[in-house]
Amino acid sequence: MAKYRRYPSYDVWEQHQNWDVHTRQVVGARKMPQVAHRYLQQAEALLLQAVVSVLVDDHRLEVLTFVVAHLDDSLASTVGESQRKVGVPPKKELYRLGLAGVEAESHAAYGTEFGALSAAEQQEVLRRISAGNVKDTEAWSQVAPVDFFKKLLHDTVQAYYSHPLVWSDIGYGGPAYPRGYVRVEKGLTDPWEARADGE
Repeated sequence: MAKYRRYPSYDVWEQHQNWDVHTRQVVGARKMPQVAHRYLQQAEALLLQAVVSVLVDDHRLEVLTFVVAHLDDSLASTVGESQRKVGVPPKKELYRLGLAGVEAESHAAYGTEFGALSAAEQQEVLRRISAGNVKDTEAWSQVAPVDFFKKLLHDTVQAYYSHPLVWSDIGYGGPAYPRGYVRVEKGLTDPWEARADGE
């Protein structure tokens, strides 16, 4: 993530006593995600963690573990997808093929696994995949690299911005229920909301 934090002293979790019990449980679980995976194999989970770290430019293990656990939960779920483009494999298959493709592309470009690459090399591998400009076309014969990248990026960002540490980074005050907002006029904030550094 960006080195500069606009709200360096803000911690949204300090407000958790003002949330209802269910919300506290849901958000609290995000702070302590399960490490065991229900769908991903160990090597896939480690690779996904490395890829996610590059995508969000964040290296905090607590956040990355949550994002991977969230993605794994969605892959293990029996709930169907809301919609999928024609020709794109089901999500479970898309991820499995896509992660294998990332590793194959890493070997094709640099002769080693993705986790062993430098940050710049990892970015380049993902850039090539995002553009569909891959070296190992055989590895991507069953799934378009762009389709995998778009789905992965969407799911990653969605999970990343639901973590309370990231909420604190961006100054999000967390769930307003049941307390609600009082000062809703432009430029005004409630006492419990984040203040930018220096304000």
